[in-house]
Amino acid sequence: MIELQIAWLLLAVLSPTAFGMVAETDAGSLAENRVVAVVDAKAMELASLSAGHWLAQADPVATEEAGGFWARVSDGLIWTRDTVRDVMMPIGVVALGIGLILACTLAWLLNLVALPGNWLAIALMALYAWLGPETGRWQLGLVSLAIAFVLGLVGELVEFLAGAMGASRAGASRRATMMAIVGSIIGAIVGGIVGLPIPVVGPVLAAILFGGLGATAGAMFAEWNDGKNWRDSWRIGQAAFWGRTTGTVGKMVAGLLVLVVCVFGVLF
Repeated sequence: MIELQIAWLLLAVLSPTAFGMVAETDAGSLAENRVVAVVDAKAMELASLSAGHWLAQADPVATEEAGGFWARVSDGLIWTRDTVRDVMMPIGVVALGIGLILACTLAWLLNLVALPGNWLAIALMALYAWLGPETGRWQLGLVSLAIAFVLGLVGELVEFLAGAMGASRAGASRRATMMAIVGSIIGAIVGGIVGLPIPVVGPVLAAILFGGLGATAGAMFAEWNDGKNWRDSWRIGQAAFWGRTTGTVGKMVAGLLVLVVCVFGVLF
């Protein structure tokens, strides 16, 4: 009843000629006032037409934005997330968390063959944070994701600086630089297969070492084909070795820290 009286009073303010107000005072009450609004049929019809015209003149941009492209995209993402959660949750959050850690470990090893393993691990962490549990022990928060992102940037910076101080700075041609990259990838794969007689870390160390040797061989071969003597080729090959090795070690260390952040973020 109170809401109806307030609505009538607002309409009276908008169209004062359409309403009459009568105040009655009841002598038997404690000076209680009562306002009666009298509305005829024609005034009510005019008020309805006025309200319809006002709604028609509403901002079309806001209406379009509410049901526009980005709203559909947002609804689609939410639907995808909920659907994937319904599929994954029967597997169990424990299995999903352990799967994330194993996948990030494999991504970390891709750094040995000059692939963006750190960023793949960070992308997997972001996907888990979006699709995984929002609360509980197996939750991966945004703080862990932000720390991993910063570590990924640090790894890229170290690799860039090492490359700048490597074969390019020693005067290597563009062809020699490309051959050094190809040689390092082949060497890292061979080193990972051959390995070193060191438990656990033997294949990783062998991949780093053979990757540097492959970079040296590729750069020297390209420079020798371009007509440079063996001394100049050897100097450029040495620079390629140290640039490749330093960059790989720096990126592997950054990736290992990303993996540690993933483990602590999921398990603790």
